[in-house]
Amino acid sequence: MMKFLMAGAAALALAGGAAAAKDQPDITMAINQSPWLNAFVAMVDRYEAETGNVVTLDVTPFGGLLEKIRNSVRDSTGTYDLVNINSLWLAEIYAGGFLAPLDTLRPGYALQDGVLTYGMTTNWDAATGSFAEGGALMGVPVNGNVQVLYYNQDVYDELGLKVPTTWPELLANARTITEKTDLYGFVPRAARDSIVYNFTPYLFSQGGAFFRITGAGEAEVTLNSAAGLAALETYLALAGPDSAPPNPGAIAQGELIQLLSAGRAAQAIAVIAAWGALENPKDSLVVGKMSAALLPAGPDGTVASSAGHWVTGIPKNVPADRQKAALAFLDWFQSREVQIEYVKAGGVPVRGDLASSELGSDSAFRFIDAYSQNAAHAVMGLPFAAAAEASDAMALHLNRAVIGELAPAAALNAAAADLAAILERNGYKVTRGPDL
Repeated sequence: MMKFLMAGAAALALAGGAAAAKDQPDITMAINQSPWLNAFVAMVDRYEAETGNVVTLDVTPFGGLLEKIRNSVRDSTGTYDLVNINSLWLAEIYAGGFLAPLDTLRPGYALQDGVLTYGMTTNWDAATGSFAEGGALMGVPVNGNVQVLYYNQDVYDELGLKVPTTWPELLANARTITEKTDLYGFVPRAARDSIVYNFTPYLFSQGGAFFRITGAGEAEVTLNSAAGLAALETYLALAGPDSAPPNPGAIAQGELIQLLSAGRAAQAIAVIAAWGALENPKDSLVVGKMSAALLPAGPDGTVASSAGHWVTGIPKNVPADRQKAALAFLDWFQSREVQIEYVKAGGVPVRGDLASSELGSDSAFRFIDAYSQNAAHAVMGLPFAAAAEASDAMALHLNRAVIGELAPAAALNAAAADLAAILERNGYKVTRGPDL
């Protein structure tokens, strides 16, 4: 029977009898409170029923989880055998050397075929201090949150619109919708707590990046470039009055989902985890009307989707038998059969091969193909340990561009300067080009 711990509350016992003989010690996992938690709990229940092994979940609100993880992995003996790490925290935890590379626990261990790496963020190259294909495998994804293009199929059919494959096509659709209906044609996610994440696909699809690792301890800031300017100008056009709601600089994820679910807006770029809210008849007026697609491509055909996923790792500072038990659970969780059940329970999968499963022909899961396509193009915008600090710093300037306080070039120059300073404080030798 799984023990389910809520932060600050007594343990709650959940049903689930063991159908098999227990062959692993009990393990504990630090995990976040989230819309997909219930689906994950359902999979843990299934694991316990199938194996007899026990997994205890210590559930913490998002804002407090990182500190719990830091405290546990830095202690002489860790509290948690599994730690669930948000994409923005991965570089910090990897770079600290707190996790056991999975092939040290089981020689030759690799992710199962079909499991996505979200821009190789499952692997860490200690020499360059960044994610890399040849780096050590540090964890297994447990939630594959990436961005997709949402669009109201009924509105598209009414206006004879085609699914856009480029940013100019998306903008044209948005303006047509705004002009010919009483809906907003596009909703940006441009609030300061969201804008860097939301801007990333625009930047990378133009061939740009916030910065690039050029060698061991070396980085080049590339944000304030021609590619960066083209990306921001595209972003601002979609956030303009002929397509977006008023005051776009105040729209965060919650407001974006509300505008779509209330039938007040027809298009947006948002995380796949928003699908559940749009399909919930208690909260949504557009149940059955929304579709999802691959994000638009830049001028050379490049597509990028911001990785906003979660990877679970196994700390070095827990006993070897519990490490092996933790790996046994992660190995079970990533299997195709389990992932199909995870999606049915409301979870966000971590495999890219589910469109060919029974889910692909079920209209309730019509997002699966778009999810798989976007996940295959996932990128990590800020692959270094101070990613959260850098995101906050750049967000100020990008948001000011949206609300009209800074010209696009000035916003990019200021954001690049702040990013360069943060990289330098974190030990990088930094270069960057002249201001725009």
